[in-house]
Amino acid sequence: MKVKKVPSYSVGPGISCLPLAWGYLTFLALFALSPAPAGANEALLKQGEEYLDAWRLPQADEIAARLLRENPKSPEALDFTARIRLHQGRYEEALRSAEQALNTESKDERRQALRLLAQQTLDTTKKLKRYESSHFALFLEEQRDGILASYALETLERSRESIGKALGYFPEGKVRVEIAPDVASFNAISTLSVKDIEGTGAVGICKFNKIMTISPRTLMHGYRWLDSLSHEYLHFVIVGLSDNKAPIWLHEGMARFYETAWRRRNPAPDEEDYLTPANQTLLARALEKNQFVGFKKMEPSLIYLETPEEVQLAYAEAASAIDFIHRRKGAPGLRTLLAELKRKPTTEAIEQLFASSFGAFETEWKKFLKEKGLKPIEGSRVRKLKVKTNQKDDEEMVELREIQSVVARNRTHLGDELLGRGRAVAASQEYQRALQASPHSPVILNKLARVLIQRDKYDEALPHLKKARDLEPDHVSTYIQLGRLYHAKKNHPEARAALEEAIQINPFNPLIHRLLSDVYAGLGEQDKSKQARATLDRLMKTK
Repeated sequence: MKVKKVPSYSVGPGISCLPLAWGYLTFLALFALSPAPAGANEALLKQGEEYLDAWRLPQADEIAARLLRENPKSPEALDFTARIRLHQGRYEEALRSAEQALNTESKDERRQALRLLAQQTLDTTKKLKRYESSHFALFLEEQRDGILASYALETLERSRESIGKALGYFPEGKVRVEIAPDVASFNAISTLSVKDIEGTGAVGICKFNKIMTISPRTLMHGYRWLDSLSHEYLHFVIVGLSDNKAPIWLHEGMARFYETAWRRRNPAPDEEDYLTPANQTLLARALEKNQFVGFKKMEPSLIYLETPEEVQLAYAEAASAIDFIHRRKGAPGLRTLLAELKRKPTTEAIEQLFASSFGAFETEWKKFLKEKGLKPIEGSRVRKLKVKTNQKDDEEMVELREIQSVVARNRTHLGDELLGRGRAVAASQEYQRALQASPHSPVILNKLARVLIQRDKYDEALPHLKKARDLEPDHVSTYIQLGRLYHAKKNHPEARAALEEAIQINPFNPLIHRLLSDVYAGLGEQDKSKQARATLDRLMKTK
């Protein structure tokens, strides 16, 4: 059975982008098997499908209107119209057109799947509130996720500006962004499941001419949700620049390479952003053993890779390939490459850009990687996400399970027990012993630093937090503890940097905003201090 090619999409930073879940793959497979309509309209509908695949919606809509004028009851035209309306965010109209198509052919499984998707999307999004900026329309649940709106829109606008400068592309109209409030809602609009989130880090997707992510509130420690929004926006841009014809590795590599550009005034990428400790370790081992995932194996989707480590290696490979292209040809070379994909296969476009064979390109890329002198970083690991449950002790148990050494785990648990009884000195001693058994555990480093801060031993705590940050730069607890430490020492600039970074991972911890209110006031930024206090008050009311 031939399945229609799946365009890439992704997740957030450090965990990143993922492929289609089984539900939508089935939907695509059924679509590929549906017979084309006979007669004069076949060529017209084929052209319309090409426009829709490229998200060129005005042109697709014009063809749909023409088809309906000629035959208002045509199931093919109604089905095509329904899919256009889904891409336009006009979900009620999408559902109505899908139902009209089913009235003619009620047993068509593909149309049943389309109707279900339209219904679930409508039911989910009608509960969300719309927020707007100059170039984005954001939808999220007001009561639980309202605090995300200003951060999300500011990041998306900055990403649009940075990426636009780098790649020369600014989408017309407002880009639709939906942040699902829970796993069930995320599954309904994206088809991604709890297994996809926890097994492969799938927290976002760019599909149906929109960006979809899940609220960081739903995950145990949050995730790099702002980088994830930027990452998904990159996919949106790549679709526009390539007519949605870029392969998985190019999509994911560019999205990972540029996803942090919004953080910097200079839009030029920084290799250190994609070369996280885990990614550097994975690439170093792949080079040592000459065991790469390979670009072909990434198609049609990374969901088919066997382990989370293999998935993350694929992302690291793809990002490093874009790094290689960028260093050889610059951003103009990447723009040229994407434009050429509209007219020719990827291998031919690469060969034209480098004036050599695709095999030679791969050889030179691997040589480029070797010249970086990458070394495995002891203690680094691929971090797995965990969806929250209602169990009170869940977070503590998850953290303990992350400690690989049984001795270290037991000593850490004892330290937790002692701290809970108010015995901070004894707790810090147990954490020290645990650290001797597992010296590269961010969990233990954070727990030890926390109790040292509690005992006003800031200079002792700081090296532990810096080491934890270097080992695992996406662990929100590290930034919160750094914020506490610098706040206590009245180092307001450093406290601000740490706490604002914590917001990028999990803004739902009230302590972040309580400390930021003081920090902003200490920096003389009274308006921001009031905003932080207002966010704190809002969080406390929803608890």
